[in-house]
Amino acid sequence: MLIGQYEHTLDSKGRLTLPAEYGAELATGVVLTRGMEDCLYLFPREEFERLGNRLREQSLTDSRTRKLRRWLFSQAHAAEPDRQRRIVVPQWLREVASIDDKVLIAGMDNYLELWNPESWRNQDQALRAELDDADFFASLNV
Repeated sequence: MLIGQYEHTLDSKGRLTLPAEYGAELATGVVLTRGMEDCLYLFPREEFERLGNRLREQSLTDSRTRKLRRWLFSQAHAAEPDRQRRIVVPQWLREVASIDDKVLIAGMDNYLELWNPESWRNQDQALRAELDDADFFASLNV
């Protein structure tokens, strides 16, 4: 399970060191792609393949499916962590999330989100305000 949050710094080559806590789940490879709300998604390779399999089962005549496929796959980048658990975050993906040198890594159970730390703080403040509304959880049926 990928949980918690960590702040790391990219090195001069654009490499990100993944937290040791995630080592086993990410050791066989990862896929980075653009996420929603100006972040990046980092999936364990197997999880990204499962997502791809689910999308393949959807009809290509469904415009929402085509759009989601374009969103996720056209910007995807596969990577293998090195011995120090580092992966390169390509420049085009860093630009998508406005990531310069600092990265906030947030665990989302079966994937990670990579954020510009200031954008994360803004997103977190908005989330806190939204969660203060008691109807939020009721609408999720959790």
